[in-house]
Amino acid sequence: MSKKSKSSEAASLAALLADDPAVEAKVEREIQLSTVVSHLLSLRVGKGLTQEQVAQSMECDASKVSRLEAGNDEGLKWMDIVRYSDAVGVDLRLTFEGRDLPAADRIKHCVFEIDAGLKHLAELAKTLGSNDDITQKIHSFYAEVLFNFLVRYKDSCDSIGLTIRPPHATPKAAPSAAQAEPKSKKEDLQTA
Repeated sequence: MSKKSKSSEAASLAALLADDPAVEAKVEREIQLSTVVSHLLSLRVGKGLTQEQVAQSMECDASKVSRLEAGNDEGLKWMDIVRYSDAVGVDLRLTFEGRDLPAADRIKHCVFEIDAGLKHLAELAKTLGSNDDITQKIHSFYAEVLFNFLVRYKDSCDSIGLTIRPPHATPKAAPSAAQAEPKSKKEDLQTA
């Protein structure tokens, strides 16, 4: 039995209720076109803000916020996203990545993004100052990130055959009894 995503389940249920299989594809498409809007809405709700509070911060009418949240991503304007994000107190990041970039360049980009995120976390730890509990948790998190990275890196290398294993060393012959036990000073003097 395959696991369906919540959006797929919602689309299937809508098709069942409408008694029309074509509704499923339409609902799926609408859900896919509402990814940013859904995220913005969940940010507002998660912060416990009303549409009126967001509108006041955006310097617009609450009806504009309502329309924005009721629409889909195709109707969004860039500055509305920027103002909404600011109103709910979140930083906005935009990343462009060329699909035609070689895999090595895309991997480097991901690594640089991880590095930037970890540096941001380090800065956060500095601003918290003497809060040893949080600082300790950040250090633990760093260790966990490093461990998980190394495990996944090894798994990835193994899966694509990049793991390089050194050749087995040729076992050396066991030392002879004379080589194994060093002579005592007394024996050295007797043989001399």
